[in-house]
Formats: sequence, C-alpha cells, structure tokens
Amino acid sequence: MKKGSSLDGVEAAVGYMESCGAFNAGKGACLTTDGTVELDAAIMTGEGRLGAGVGCVTCTYQPVSLARWIAEETKHVLVVGEECRIYARKAGVKLWKATPSESSLERYRVLSKDVEGRRKIGLWRRFQEGNTVGAAALDSSGVPASAVSTGGKWLKLPGRVGDSAILGAGLYADSRSGAASATGEGEEIIRNVLCYKACEYLRKKDAQKAADSSMALMTRESGSGTAGIVTVDLKGRVGAAFNTEAMGRAWYDHQKGRPVVRC
Repeated sequence: MKKGSSLDGVEAAVGYMESCGAFNAGKGACLTTDGTVELDAAIMTGEGRLGAGVGCVTCTYQPVSLARWIAEETKHVLVVGEECRIYARKAGVKLWKATPSESSLERYRVLSKDVEGRRKIGLWRRFQEGNTVGAAALDSSGVPASAVSTGGKWLKLPGRVGDSAILGAGLYADSRSGAASATGEGEEIIRNVLCYKACEYLRKKDAQKAADSSMALMTRESGSGTAGIVTVDLKGRVGAAFNTEAMGRAWYDHQKGRPVVRC
C-alpha cells in the first residue's frame, strides 16, 4: 500500500467482501444445522502483534470491524457469543440481526435434505467449499497486517468457532516477517497453526515460497483439499498457494498499475 495503514487496508478490503453478499462472510454467510448465521472474524497488525478475533457473532454483518475494536480498546484477543452485541454497540458498527440470505436458505434446504438421505454427495462437497474472505497487506511504513472473515462451514454445529477467529491459525502478522491469511478446513488450519507457520517461513523465504511451504505442510499433515493461503513479505512481494481445486485471489500490481485477479 502506497497510502494509509495496512491495518486500515485489510479492514476495508474484508469489510467490503462482508457487505457485498457474494462470499461466505457477512451477508452471504452459510448456515448452521439450525439454519442460523454465526460469523467469525479477526484482524491483526505486525506492529506489536496487536490483534483480536470474534466468534459466533449474530448482531452485525461487520465482525472484522468489531474485532478491530476489541484489539484496540480491550486487552482481550478472543470474544464470542451474545456478549459481542455489547461491544459492537460500543464499537459503533451497524447492528443487525444477522439473518440468512435467500440464496443461503435455498442451499440450506437442499443440503439438509441431502444430509438426511446421503444423496448427491457431489453437491454436498461443492457447497462445503470455503469462500472465506481474507486480506494481507504491507504499508509504506513497512508494517504488515492481515484480516479474515467467514460464516464458517455449511451445517456446522451452533457455537462452533473455526480458524478465522484465532490468531496464528486463520491469520497472523509480525513486523519481523510479514502477514498471512487463510481459508479452508478450519479445524485442520487450527491444528497446524497455518498462518503462524507461514510467517515463520517468511523470515527466511519470499512471499510465494513461504506460501508454498505452508501449503506443503498442510498437505503433508492434513491431506489435500484442506486449505489455501495468501501472504505478503516485508519487501511487498505477494504469494498465494492452495491444495484445493481453486482459490479466488487478487492483488494490486504496482508495476503494471492495476489489480490482478486469479482463480
């Protein structure tokens, strides 16, 4: 980023994706077994490794901004459940009763029927794909930051919290290395502390090699089809790797003067 702080940048990027309804985050979130919306998010800056996560949020479609307020205004790094409403009001984020979108409800009806009958397994796997949103950035001061937001897994148990709320798992940032943000099977990402490992690789490798190494770790420990990651190093180089069929991603290419999109 040539202007502004990396923390502002990742919050804005993730906040936009939460609000647009196209992804498994914010307004487009997937549903629990009860047919409800529960959101997880986190944000972190490499400056002092300040960050926090929120889980099972039902009171706002802007959990990443709530997570930032928790990080900056409290001593906590993880807040979950109904109490998030109190802090959301203090944070000044717009309060909503998070409700399913029409497209999410239709998918829920199909998936619920398929789970009961164990039919159309291909459709089940298709809708199990992530679409968690995340961002990593480096600003002109050399400070890295990352953020992530999700609705979790389709038909997750109510109260389940995945990697997107947990520093070191779904995201990490450190001024000694860089920043990373992940998507995929939350439980496996947590077990492998994926983004922390990626930032450890960033101490000795560039962004792409660090992304490749962290994904090799995931595949070795948890199998293929489990995760994807984006990284940025302290020289502003970006990287991305995944062991799934695809992972949508984009970055701004300063040499070309335009954004680059891949899937």
